[in-house]
Amino acid sequence: MYGATVRVLGSNGGAIASSKGAYTLGGIMPGNVTATFDAVGFATKDVSVTVKDDDTVVLDVVLDDRVIDVPDVVVYSASRAPTKLTEAPAAISVIRPVELERNTSHGQMARSMEKLTGVDVVQSGSNDFNINARGFNNSINRRMLVLIDGRDPSTPLINLNEWNSMSSMLEDIAAIEVVRGPGSALYGQNAYNGVVNIRTWNPEEVVGTRVSLTAGDWQTYRGSIRHAGLFGDNIAYKVSLAASSQYNYSLVSRDTTVPGVEMEYPGLSRDVRGLSEAHRHPFSVVGNARIDYIVNPASRFVLEGGYTVSGNEMYVNQTGRLIVQRVEKPYVRAAYNSERLNIQTLWNRRNTPDKQIVYNALAASLETSDVFGVDAQYNDWVMDSTLRFIVGAQAEYQDVNSPLYRDTIGFGANNAPIVETVGLTNPTTMIGRFLGGYGQIEYKPTRMVTFIGAARVDLSNLFDTQFSPKFGVVIEPAAGHSIRATVNRSFLRPSYTDLYRRSPAGAPVILIAVGARIDSILTQRAGREVSANLGFGTAQVFNLGNPTLKPETAVSFELGYKANAKNTVFLDANVYYNCRADLISAPLGGLAPNVYPRVRANTGDAALDAVADSLLAAELQALRQDPARLVTFEGAPNLVITPGNIAVVNELGAEVDLSVRLTPELSVNGRYAYIDVSVDENPVTTQKILPNTSRHRIGLGATYEVLGSWDVNVDFRYVEGYRWIAGLFEGFVPSYGVLNLSGGYHVLPELRISAQVFNVLDRAHFQIFGGTILRRQASLTATYSF
Repeated sequence: MYGATVRVLGSNGGAIASSKGAYTLGGIMPGNVTATFDAVGFATKDVSVTVKDDDTVVLDVVLDDRVIDVPDVVVYSASRAPTKLTEAPAAISVIRPVELERNTSHGQMARSMEKLTGVDVVQSGSNDFNINARGFNNSINRRMLVLIDGRDPSTPLINLNEWNSMSSMLEDIAAIEVVRGPGSALYGQNAYNGVVNIRTWNPEEVVGTRVSLTAGDWQTYRGSIRHAGLFGDNIAYKVSLAASSQYNYSLVSRDTTVPGVEMEYPGLSRDVRGLSEAHRHPFSVVGNARIDYIVNPASRFVLEGGYTVSGNEMYVNQTGRLIVQRVEKPYVRAAYNSERLNIQTLWNRRNTPDKQIVYNALAASLETSDVFGVDAQYNDWVMDSTLRFIVGAQAEYQDVNSPLYRDTIGFGANNAPIVETVGLTNPTTMIGRFLGGYGQIEYKPTRMVTFIGAARVDLSNLFDTQFSPKFGVVIEPAAGHSIRATVNRSFLRPSYTDLYRRSPAGAPVILIAVGARIDSILTQRAGREVSANLGFGTAQVFNLGNPTLKPETAVSFELGYKANAKNTVFLDANVYYNCRADLISAPLGGLAPNVYPRVRANTGDAALDAVADSLLAAELQALRQDPARLVTFEGAPNLVITPGNIAVVNELGAEVDLSVRLTPELSVNGRYAYIDVSVDENPVTTQKILPNTSRHRIGLGATYEVLGSWDVNVDFRYVEGYRWIAGLFEGFVPSYGVLNLSGGYHVLPELRISAQVFNVLDRAHFQIFGGTILRRQASLTATYSF
């Protein structure tokens, strides 16, 4: 039994079984002791044995297969410490190894979460996914904090999670936990709507070699190999490599100036660039290496590094469609993990050697960013194990660079290109410093009641100090039943582009004649020479950041109920009420005068100034330009759009998940999520407020599994149609239902053949407005472990 752990109750020591199942455990005090044997996928076994002084006991144990019951699942993310799923002080779902095994055929980490209640997984193209919970999704979603082994892999510049370039392959994921609802009290910035916590396998848990090959529709080809082993009793290592490529058949041109090109559906923004065939071939290569020094089964030192190269992935964002041609993402992390103390340091880099190209505007960007971080946490039980406390601190330093480049920003006379040195942000180098400290107390005065209190303080040079408290109570009136009530505060910081963007937003507009006409009319009215002193020339059109932006905030009240009936029926029901404030808007012209000085006439005569301003508004409207966009920027009149903090929004929602095990092999599942939104305040009437989430979402599924032999899963997901607005994209996402099928068969104990079919009925649909049309996709995978 490779990697099985052996512990003796009451002892701090332990051992890990070798590749032949052998172990040695010394330093045991004489007497009657209980040895505990653990291994992934097998039932824990306790064996009593008598140890005599200066004696050696040979103890051989056979472990039995088992499927872990839901009430036995232990989660980490809800409290940043191990807690039973049924006792967790948050709405949390977990994807276990046996479920992840079924997903290896499609190989997409994000899609693995689409069966979780209340979690919105929307897809565009091959690998562009958005993961969100409880409303206010966006084209580039950054409201869910994603962690892989405690490391945030998002892009520093815009906080985008690039699921195609994640540094871990799906086959190496041990568990995915998703916390729905605010998480800033423990996790800080960007744990606004929840936390996705991904844990990879420890090397000793997967000793041996695993090879996986996949082929499927859309010219899908994927291969991976992982090898893990042991050096002696204390050193474990793991090396993995994966590569994939696809043909993004659903990605089509939206440049309607080309004969024969039509929009896939009404309301889309037109591309100003032709679609490159190379951009229809996304690819990804992932490599990781890890070595652990195992002090004992409960503590270890970890050193890990990885490198990911991916590209040709098309993302839908607020300004249109963005192609990331190539992105390189190395990382290193070093950690000490134990039952009480956990410390981790990390370095991430994101580098785009080729421009990230916006398809519906003459704009592009580059990024080279480094992130350095350290995270430390301590937890313990006191007061006869009735009170657990957790204290921790995090520090992070971000060095974000978006260099200048030469590019075409428009076309002048005779369609001649206008080429300038441009960039995405000003300044091109941005530094972010973040420091957070947090604590949590869980007090259990009786078996039935647990009180939870947590708070975190976050400081940064990018936002004012944020205080995020959490209070809650969990009541267990009977075995297998728990009631939870919580109140939380969370916040979402503005991204660097929200704060410092400086990019073209259209072709320049010549205003010289406008100024001359206004001066002429004023001169005629006054009977003397009058100048409005508008200083007009050629106005540039900019999409600018707003350095005065504040973080979005949310206060959430939640009531939850979990029930387990005889390990065959599991119910999870939640209702919540959120109050969101200071939402960060899309870039708008009407907000520009709040940040930059409005261009006004200055004749020296107030009455003539009013006439000139009125004439200016009429002239701009005749040119199809919003008068509110004309502001003074960089010492000259320019046309500007910029974001702002707007609106107070109330949100009411409910989530229900019911799972029933009808037989040891057959289980069924039903899921429902509801959301309703009302806008209390919105001073910017030009900015519509929509949750970008369906009001009603339903899921039904069934799984039949003969452990160690074969399994089949069928799942149906229905999403009611809803309106969507995000930047330039505004429209309606029609209702859609998707039937998915997956299954696997162990030809040999070491060889598994699995298959999956997404959208079995081939229903053409899109899941995000601005996204591509999705059709059926099937794949077949062979996995061999030895």
